[in-house]
Amino acid sequence: MKRFVLALVGLVLAPGCGYRLVGASAENAGPLAVVPAPGVVASAAAEEGVVAGARAELAAGGLLASCDPRTDTRCPALVVELVRVEEGGAALGVATREGPPLARSVTLTLRGRAFVRRTKDAPPERLSPDVTVREFAARQDDPTAFHATREEALRRAAERLGALLVRRALE
Repeated sequence: MKRFVLALVGLVLAPGCGYRLVGASAENAGPLAVVPAPGVVASAAAEEGVVAGARAELAAGGLLASCDPRTDTRCPALVVELVRVEEGGAALGVATREGPPLARSVTLTLRGRAFVRRTKDAPPERLSPDVTVREFAARQDDPTAFHATREEALRRAAERLGALLVRRALE
């Protein structure tokens, strides 16, 4: 009996301390459409990847809405914002006679955030913290092949960022 009373008291007090049941908030979110945040983005391909990754994550959970927030003002949406795209060298190689050392790979760093907007004019809800994702692309001597490798790495990182943004915004 003592355990039952303690469990009952724990259930009453737990929500007050910030504890939430796993999966409970995602059910309360309801179906959401995904739209990119307005603004200038350095890479359109990265923005498309973030939106695609967020849509895939919502669809996997059965939470992807069929409405379009651009035409339906009452359509709830998850707004994803690609804050930053950085590119830097990694694994510096040996200097050559022709010039300075070349990087053996490129590090792509994407940072984003997301929030839920119930209607077009509603204030943001469930603002996620900034999420950072990194991906590496090996440097190749052929510029065309390297460009394709870099774009593929950028797309993978963007889709992973979109999925993480959904999880953070709905947790």
